[in-house]
Amino acid sequence: MQSVSQNNTRIAKNTLALYIRQIIVMCIQLFTFRIVLQALGITDYGIQNVVGGAVVMFSFLTSTLQSVTQRFINVEMEKGSKDTLQKIFSTSLMLHIVIGVIIIFLGETAGLWFVENKLVIPEERTLAAMWVFQFALFGMFLSIISAPFTALVIAHEDMHVYGYVGIFEVIMKLAAVYLLITMNTDKLITYSALVFFISCFVTLFYNIYCQRKYSEAKFSFHYDRSVIKELGGYSGYIFVDKILYMLIVQGVNILLNMFYGPAVNAARGVAYAVDNALLSFGLNFRKALDPQLTKSCARGDRVYMWSLLERGTRISYFLILIFAVPILLKAEFILQLWLKDIPEYTVAFTQLVIIYALLEATFTLLSTIVRATGKLKAFYSVHYVYMALTLVFSYAVCEMGYPPHYVFIVPLPLLLLSIPARFIVMKKLANFSVKFFTQKALLPMFAVSVISFVPFYAANRLLTESNLHSFGIMALSMLWTGAVILYIGLRKSERAIAFDFVKRKFLQKP
Repeated sequence: MQSVSQNNTRIAKNTLALYIRQIIVMCIQLFTFRIVLQALGITDYGIQNVVGGAVVMFSFLTSTLQSVTQRFINVEMEKGSKDTLQKIFSTSLMLHIVIGVIIIFLGETAGLWFVENKLVIPEERTLAAMWVFQFALFGMFLSIISAPFTALVIAHEDMHVYGYVGIFEVIMKLAAVYLLITMNTDKLITYSALVFFISCFVTLFYNIYCQRKYSEAKFSFHYDRSVIKELGGYSGYIFVDKILYMLIVQGVNILLNMFYGPAVNAARGVAYAVDNALLSFGLNFRKALDPQLTKSCARGDRVYMWSLLERGTRISYFLILIFAVPILLKAEFILQLWLKDIPEYTVAFTQLVIIYALLEATFTLLSTIVRATGKLKAFYSVHYVYMALTLVFSYAVCEMGYPPHYVFIVPLPLLLLSIPARFIVMKKLANFSVKFFTQKALLPMFAVSVISFVPFYAANRLLTESNLHSFGIMALSMLWTGAVILYIGLRKSERAIAFDFVKRKFLQKP
């Protein structure tokens, strides 16, 4: 068993690898996004976003079974059972293949009917939309069957591999955009086809790498009813959770299309491109923590688990906040600098989804511990109620004719109301100390947020608008937020670890 210091070092190394990956990925993605939007145009991009979203409605299966597979692999790694590891992997892979085939069937029947009859698509772009749908559908199939291999890489904490593949993938998409500009073809169809072929390559790489690297990745036909029952029973609650999440994210996208048209889908796509880039910084840190949280829960080390939870929640929140502050302050300026022509409602959409991301970061890691315990019912029931209400109220504001940004306001008060309920459930489930978590995590997060944002919000209101002032506020707000995080958000021991790690990695001569 590794010591706490070894675990902390490994988490730091994995976080650094994922963080470097994400900086590179984000820069390339944002540059690529701008070119794609310009090459396709607002209407075609809106079609790509909503039609691809109709397929992404099924993507919850990928993340569901991936998280389930990763959890069981980590638990068995703590027990040291190689035979059971292979059974879990092989069973999971078979389940993924079966589900992938079912998705293809549903997509080619109900999904195709929905795209043809319910989405608002200009008549002259109907054929292109059908090609987008087909490429997205089979790309989803590849994503589903590659999920067990990705889960294996993450469970073994080989984050450098995950990082390299992510960098390679976005570089290939950048090359695809170059081809998109130079080729004299239907750009919407061409772009969808190129993205699909990149997915083929990534799936093949993960398959070959895991087969060669991990002994448990050697597939063998196992029909072990106990393993299937355990995997299926455990994944049931997560499965329903992902269905509801899918209905919110993609269902709202479809509502926006049905009530407001493809141009609003383009605005939503821009907002979520910014949000996904921002969220990935905190997500990468959480991804590095997940295996350690699961293992500590499996071996009953609750002291380390709760300490890791509160520290991980704070740091993942701060990693988002340091970029969120300048974006919230200067969203319109940044979007104009990035895209030049901004679809209507994009600024409001972007600001609202960033606020939502910050609120959601307060409890994201709690779900990792819940999954590790295997006692999912109460915690996920709270989440079910929250998501169902979100979808109902989102439909209501569309039906009553409110502007589309109200759809992004709806989840905020509901999320705030759900957080205390989740904490109460966690207290009963795993002896979670609300007082400890509030003092150690929530209060520092709140203090850092207020001290970081309020002075620059006031300055932004008082200063006259100009490029110089905008760049100055963005740069200074990031530096100020970083300093506040370092000296108020982090404890003395954490600052020492951070300084020591940076010194050893970047400042010492080889």
